Amino acid sequence: MLKETMTSFDVAAVIQEIDALIKDTFIDNIYQINVLTLLFNLRKPSQASINLLVEAGKRFHLTSYVVSKPSKPPAFCMAIRKYFKNGKIIEARQHEFERITVLTVKTREGNFQLIFELFGEGNIVLVNQQNQILHASTYKRMRDRSILRNEIFQFPPSSGRNPFKLNREEFDRVKDIGKLEIVRGLTQFLGIGGLYAEEILLRSNIYKNTLCQSLTSQQIDEIFNQLNNILSLITTGK
Repeated sequence: MLKETMTSFDVAAVIQEIDALIKDTFIDNIYQINVLTLLFNLRKPSQASINLLVEAGKRFHLTSYVVSKPSKPPAFCMAIRKYFKNGKIIEARQHEFERITVLTVKTREGNFQLIFELFGEGNIVLVNQQNQILHASTYKRMRDRSILRNEIFQFPPSSGRNPFKLNREEFDRVKDIGKLEIVRGLTQFLGIGGLYAEEILLRSNIYKNTLCQSLTSQQIDEIFNQLNNILSLITTGK
């Protein structure tokens, strides 16, 4: 099955690999492939160049494919180049367990962050050391926050609990969801995709249409253990 977008699990898995490969690399150039897609050409002494491709709303990964670049960079790309060209990548990380990645770059003017929202319509936001928005691919005012120049950047409300920070007692609250099927309850409770919810339940040997309120303590134990088994594969790079 081909993926059209990355889930929070996908981001968690790939960000560790990417961070290890691009940490301490320098940004040779940045290209804007389309409105929401940036290509970073990275270099490190005595190593082959690395290409990082980010499409807001969808994906964040390295690529070896030859990507067609526009002959004239758009204004947003020029703005990013102004801050980041020849900058040094300090870190690539996932915000909480969300479909959001943060690239921290050290420049002569200090550290800046480029925030990629990989959900919904997507967005790319450049913030300074004071967390002030300098540029964004899309400016908008929303009910819970606004992406506007010179305003303080705020992350969107959490889509679910962060499983990396969840203990067994807190996980027991999945029963409180009530008459919702557990496969849907897990996606809601943890903010994960249905594919991973089904995988966790399959490993737990629990029927996915079981109602949350009818789960036994033993079944919740098993789901929690299988969730952590999958998380451990991510943290150990497997």
